[in-house]
Amino acid sequence: MWARLHLTHAVMQAVADETGADILHVKGPAVAAELRSAPRRSTDVDVLVRPAHLARFLVGLRAHGWSQLSSFDEGSSFAHAANWGHPLWTFVDVHRFFPGPTVPAADVFDELWAGRHAVELAHVACAVPSLAAQLLVLALHEARSHRTGRFEAWDLSDAARRDETWLLARRLGAEVPLAAALGRLDEYRGRRDYPLWKFWSEPESGVPGRDRLTEWAVRFHAARSLRERAFIISRMVRVNRTHLGMELGHSPTAAEMRAEYRHRVAAGWQGVVARLRRPRA
Repeated sequence: MWARLHLTHAVMQAVADETGADILHVKGPAVAAELRSAPRRSTDVDVLVRPAHLARFLVGLRAHGWSQLSSFDEGSSFAHAANWGHPLWTFVDVHRFFPGPTVPAADVFDELWAGRHAVELAHVACAVPSLAAQLLVLALHEARSHRTGRFEAWDLSDAARRDETWLLARRLGAEVPLAAALGRLDEYRGRRDYPLWKFWSEPESGVPGRDRLTEWAVRFHAARSLRERAFIISRMVRVNRTHLGMELGHSPTAAEMRAEYRHRVAAGWQGVVARLRRPRA
């Protein structure tokens, strides 16, 4: 698997070169040795694509036999990545942005691209972010993983790299998720996106009232525009056909989709009732 990950990174770079798309390789084998004590085990490859180049890159993937397994809207609660598969290579998560920064995705990519350097993955030169940016990307993933314990990459970094990462987070508006990854979230209690990162960073067990309604509520609260809030409301009532198909083991029928919509409405109503019954605190 470790070899396949390297080879798949090389394939992604070949597609990017062919289509003229700028991509950054992140996580897994792309993480610098200074930020990990051992190979970062994973089963897929992650790349971040310049937003303006995304369409051409996806056309290139299809031309080389890749199939989209989940869309951006279906891939995660943040709608930030789509999953692709191939008969020969391992899975790829194509990111159009990273959850966390509050500045526009194009500005985030420009910032990370400006500090890039090349590393060889399967003997192909691949662009990766600076060490501070890699550390921030790992922190953004850590902040939404409901995990507790050590954040190894931070522990392995010296004071200068940590300071550089904080400065980068401030430029990108990502201080709150970085604080969540480091267990310092309470320092940002008054920030708009504090409830969102409190929800995603706390362990799932032992948190009273954790439900999908809570997730949607904190996302709605963190939204910075009417357009974002309208998008969140539309996603609340939509059934994720891809995920439902994975649960069922086959493509859902119209009847199964209707049943899932009814289940979602009932679950939402139960969440509202449970929330009204809880003490206000």
